[in-house]
Amino acid sequence: MITFKLALALIAATGWHALPPAPITPDFDARTSVWTGKQMLVFGRDQQTALDSRGQTYATGRLNVAAAYDPSTRTWRKLSPPAETSGFMQLSSVWTGKEMLVWGQGTRLAYGPAANSWRRLPSSPLLHVHDGFGAVVWTGTEMLGWGGGCCGDAFSDGVAYSPATNKWRALPKAPLAGDRRPVGIWTGKRYIVVAGRAAAAYDPARNAWQRIAPAPLRAVAAAWSGSRAFFTTASRAVLSYDPAKDRWQKLPLLPRGRAGTVLAWDGAHVLVWGGARGGASIVPGEKRWTSFAHGPLPSRLEPTAVWTGTSLLVWGGAATKTWGHYDEAGGIYTPPAAGCGDAWMAENLRVTAPVREELRAAYGTARPPLAGHTYYGRYSGVRYAVATFAGQPTVFRTDAHDRFRVRARTNGTVCADVVPVELLRAWSLRAAGRSCYALPR
Repeated sequence: MITFKLALALIAATGWHALPPAPITPDFDARTSVWTGKQMLVFGRDQQTALDSRGQTYATGRLNVAAAYDPSTRTWRKLSPPAETSGFMQLSSVWTGKEMLVWGQGTRLAYGPAANSWRRLPSSPLLHVHDGFGAVVWTGTEMLGWGGGCCGDAFSDGVAYSPATNKWRALPKAPLAGDRRPVGIWTGKRYIVVAGRAAAAYDPARNAWQRIAPAPLRAVAAAWSGSRAFFTTASRAVLSYDPAKDRWQKLPLLPRGRAGTVLAWDGAHVLVWGGARGGASIVPGEKRWTSFAHGPLPSRLEPTAVWTGTSLLVWGGAATKTWGHYDEAGGIYTPPAAGCGDAWMAENLRVTAPVREELRAAYGTARPPLAGHTYYGRYSGVRYAVATFAGQPTVFRTDAHDRFRVRARTNGTVCADVVPVELLRAWSLRAAGRSCYALPR
């Protein structure tokens, strides 16, 4: 059971904390990052400049730069970057479980942390300039990408890369017009691409595209919750898309001074950071966003961000008065627990009258449990969580590294073969069959 001191420590751990200075300062639109499960890997390009005889700054070239940030030690480590590439536009990256794949116009690279080495990917089957680097996702076996462009061009090509075979393949033609800034998301089965307001879904199993309902607004970022996709826009509007129903919905408007440049799903909330005033979060279905502070980051930061499983790690560059030179800044935001009573942790509790009273007090109600809350517990050194905030409640369990992983998605009941019965009873769940208990809806 959580003590008062431990509860205070958990509360103190939430909110913003500044990152130490990074050893690299990539340029505008030339930085990308992935989360490996232990560290954030960052790759970018750094503009090299000099002064002419009149004291004016001019470009002399660009260098690739890379670094790794470890939240457990709060330290950066500069990585030896690969040789110069010809790319000059935006970059995308994915984490395969073994490598960071970096993709952009003229840039096809892979970094393996285990060997601390880079390798060049082979050329794609498309033209050298436009090869689908606009909306990039990882499917578990392939990196998919579609669209992109520069300088008046907007491409409608798509390709897939398989690390297992070290080969590319061209995707069939999509029912979408070319777009310089498409947004893509992987649902576990389909690759959804939003280009402007038009949208389509690609099924790798069938190697075919299908047009889907158009988006109400142009998207700028996307996150997947396990059942729905969330999209931010250039304004305060945030969208939700349900692939099962092919239906778009608008979430409540973000609080003033906030826009969706950074988007994440923490398992309970949609988290958005960006704009002049900071960020906000919302549980899907609620009518109002909860604002959180801007943190130790400048409002004009050009960010890249990752979700670590517990925190939102935001890092990027801020333009200076010197052309071609950027400063850097970073912060890590840990959201508070979802819903009242979520700090309560029942640890091997016997179901006694005092325990039930403490549960009632912790959840702030005389008749717990409640829908929309997360129930935590520990048994034999393993932590469990039952999240009841989604359409289908989800059970999480920590792995050998004490990271929460999805254990099972439920149909409204959870049984003792998924979560120890001691915890199910301590949570005061209603019995629903032999060794099974009903979750609040």
